[in-house]
Amino acid sequence: MAHEVHTTEHAITVAAAPEAVFALVERAQDWPHVFPPSLHVEYLERSRDEERLRIWATANGEVKTWTSRRTLDREALRIRFRQEISQDPVAAMGGEWIVEALPDGGSRVRLLHDFRAVGDLESNVRWILAAIERNSGAELAALESAALRSGTDEAPYTFEDSVRIDAPAQQVRDFLREAELWQQRLPHVARVLLKEDTPDVQHLEMDTRTPDGSTHTTASVRICLPDGRIAYKQLRTPPLMSVHTGEWSVAETPSGCVAVSRHTVVVNAAAVGQVLGPAATTAEARTFIRDALGGNSTITMRHAKEHAELQARSEPLPPAEYASVQQFYARQMRLLDEGDGEAWAATFTEEGAFEQTSFTEPVRGRASIARAVRERPAAPAGTVRRHWIGLPAAWRFPDGSVRTGYDALVVSTTEGAAPVIRLSTSCQDVLVADGDGWLVSHRHVRHDGQ
Repeated sequence: MAHEVHTTEHAITVAAAPEAVFALVERAQDWPHVFPPSLHVEYLERSRDEERLRIWATANGEVKTWTSRRTLDREALRIRFRQEISQDPVAAMGGEWIVEALPDGGSRVRLLHDFRAVGDLESNVRWILAAIERNSGAELAALESAALRSGTDEAPYTFEDSVRIDAPAQQVRDFLREAELWQQRLPHVARVLLKEDTPDVQHLEMDTRTPDGSTHTTASVRICLPDGRIAYKQLRTPPLMSVHTGEWSVAETPSGCVAVSRHTVVVNAAAVGQVLGPAATTAEARTFIRDALGGNSTITMRHAKEHAELQARSEPLPPAEYASVQQFYARQMRLLDEGDGEAWAATFTEEGAFEQTSFTEPVRGRASIARAVRERPAAPAGTVRRHWIGLPAAWRFPDGSVRTGYDALVVSTTEGAAPVIRLSTSCQDVLVADGDGWLVSHRHVRHDGQ
């Protein structure tokens, strides 16, 4: 028996150009910081006019996920959507966004839905109608607010921080996922309550300590994605923010991994004066939020680094092997100071990589590394440059490689003048055995101050 098809329509008038309003609906990846019910969106397939999306959103207080296809008609400012697989009590769901131009330059936005309920049960129909009513009203109101915020200090603001870690990415991902342990692992976390009733969907309530000793409570939904990323949205934010979404990601590198914390926030302009003082501006609120969130995220990633690196390392190298590492570095630095690019490059593996924060891309392979040494700017006449490295810390990793960390200085001395520190860096190497010696398979150099 065919299920009855139910239809709804909601509309709003927005004092913004139709193209600007349509762009907000079109950019599905931005929905979590535009529409309150939206938690996260992943593009599964994408072409110019067709898209397939995985969507997570709240409906009547529950987290639901589904896959939808969208057809975009940019000329007509219309987007049709249809759920591929719906979640109970929805048997099928589709609809259309329509943006119409008004004579005064504003827009009329219409949101249409058609749906069928599982079993045609009246209780299911009521549940769906209530969810559509609540979400559609919230989405249209939020769309209007987002359109009016565009181009101002109240528009969404995105920033990120990163930390390099000498450990496998999975160990760091596990630390970030195991938020139920953060109260024991993180100094700024006073209380944690984590529930995961649905696999890979976590409800996290957390009390966070601020520098003045007070605490604030946040509630978030975290989506744990198959590639190890954790996307989240705060359902309960501190007063200074009206929206806060974020993502944890950990990318493998030849020498370990890089953890990245990304935040997108919308400042609650009405609370700026109350929280930061009557003279405070929205721009100052952005800076305050960036420092607070970035600081806490960096603390979390540094503790994840410490935890993962302790798990990954075995005992430090025995004395004889450690002495051979020191001998290797003494020889390698001398070759660099003497300008022998070929011999210096030969201290790397054939496919070795040299990466530093001043490079846009790593230099890969002995030939390229040698060429980079030859092409580096020469010291001015009468000036000598020396590389000095501190004692390296060294551990053998489970894959058989040796990972080292050390600080290095570049000292420049002009004839008749005192030495000057030209550059201060921290370095991480992956060393592999080469007979009785060592070769660098990957080097990362971070310039202090960058």
